Amino acid sequence: MKRLCFTFLASFVFLAVTSLTGYAAYFFNISNFWIMFGIASGVFVAGIALGFVKHVAAKIVAFFVNAVAMGFYLQSWYVNRGFDNSLWLMLGVAALAAAYMLVYVLPLFIPAVNRHYGVYLLIFVLLSLAGYVVLLCFTKTTWVSTLGFYGILQLSFIMGCSFSDVSDFDDQVQVWLVSSYSLLVCAALILMAALGSDCSCDCDGGGCSPSEGISSPIRTVPKNKK
Repeated sequence: MKRLCFTFLASFVFLAVTSLTGYAAYFFNISNFWIMFGIASGVFVAGIALGFVKHVAAKIVAFFVNAVAMGFYLQSWYVNRGFDNSLWLMLGVAALAAAYMLVYVLPLFIPAVNRHYGVYLLIFVLLSLAGYVVLLCFTKTTWVSTLGFYGILQLSFIMGCSFSDVSDFDDQVQVWLVSSYSLLVCAALILMAALGSDCSCDCDGGGCSPSEGISSPIRTVPKNKK
């Protein structure tokens, strides 16, 4: 549970920094989508470069750089769609997206669900992605579309909780950093929208066992070991 709590806090901090950056970017008075998208991509490249530095401090910096990059990507989305958000609304959506982790965690306290965690995670991910894509493609409400992007980011942090080979803080930071790179999915969706492409998602789970290499973050003690 401690790991889940720390992941919840890390995800909220990431989304909060994204919100602050997106709000601040509004005052740059850049009305051209491609310029804003280019700035975001440049910052993201810096985050990728820092991620290759084998030092936990560099990875933490890369984590925050990615949050800043996502903020610029979000503002490019607003520029493209003609949206305008208040800071408090963006932070509220960030808190709502972070709280989505509770939706993921609570069913795991049901023994049957926890025993079949791989199947549960697969269903949870597919339903979440489908819901987020629908939010992004078929809504024109600014806070709803923001929730869609934040939901994708939060889902990556949730999936990061499934890695069982986390032994220390350095490993945990690495998992959070990898989760933050899911902003690439958001950037791709924003780019497709700008290019007028249809939003679609083709999921193929062939040959992939949902339980292989993952484990539930809720640990249970086998009956024969009690």
